[in-house]
Amino acid sequence: MEIVSETTTDAWKVALKAILDNGDDFQDTNKRKCRELLNLLVEIRSPAPDVTRPIEMLNGFNKWVYPPLDEIANIILTKKLSPVYTYSYGPSLFSFRKKINQIDDYVIPVLEKDPTSRRAVSILWDPQEDANPERKLVPSLCLIDFKLRNDRLNVFAFVRSNEMFFGWPANVYQIYTLQKYVAKKLAVKIGKLTTLSPSAHIFDDEFDAIRKVIGQL
Repeated sequence: MEIVSETTTDAWKVALKAILDNGDDFQDTNKRKCRELLNLLVEIRSPAPDVTRPIEMLNGFNKWVYPPLDEIANIILTKKLSPVYTYSYGPSLFSFRKKINQIDDYVIPVLEKDPTSRRAVSILWDPQEDANPERKLVPSLCLIDFKLRNDRLNVFAFVRSNEMFFGWPANVYQIYTLQKYVAKKLAVKIGKLTTLSPSAHIFDDEFDAIRKVIGQL
């Protein structure tokens, strides 16, 4: 399914409704009751104006402890692993295998040299570490692609497993933060932000809160 929305908030609400109305139910490996929609693509045409609004809405429930914005951003921008988290994306992007800065030493130079390039891709899934059936913690955000078109930086992210109610708002803010970082280095404007989720899912204990978000309660 493909969803195209002008704003981050609208994209989130439409995606949640799509899963609620059309998803299939099953019990996942953690014994949680899950409703899933396969291969959900969500395109946000103008992410910037309200990219934090879904996070603010979640905080408004006063039910969950959601990390501060700077902490969410640091997960994807900081080279060193945060002591608070067992995994973060920054080390893979800016110090892959403690050797490769995929963003500053590859993505940005590639687009500076050739603004039409189709090669500005960064990978977060490491087969050397993550292709292990016994490994319990592997990245959900696996790939980020950057396209510079019409003087705007568009970003596409492949998120293999995306909890759309609680997880997607943070994922989008992280991806946007990286998009903004690269766009500033290239002196270009922010373009579209797109996520593709082979497993876009929600959990049954979130259903009432989701209905409130989409205006059904």
